[in-house]
Amino acid sequence: MTQTEKQAWEQIRTKGRDRFIVREGLLRRGVPLGVLLGLFQIVRVVFFHPSEAPLLSIFASWAFVTVGFGATMGLHYWQHSERDYLKPTEDDDVA
Repeated sequence: MTQTEKQAWEQIRTKGRDRFIVREGLLRRGVPLGVLLGLFQIVRVVFFHPSEAPLLSIFASWAFVTVGFGATMGLHYWQHSERDYLKPTEDDDVA
């Protein structure tokens, strides 16, 4: 991570981990996955056969996967960026 990237990460970091997880994980990765899974479910019901499971059960599992995936990805990216931020760079010697 260069000095410029570290400065950008410091600005993101000051806003907090939870906000990062919601924005980067849930909104940028979880929601697109949820939309994709929803489309697959619609195609499956329309073109193949209706599901035996109640609609509430389908929606709950869809929401659980969407939120779980988004939160996990957000936390992963946060930890990865923190690890890179804490590593010394060649730019640190110059400053």
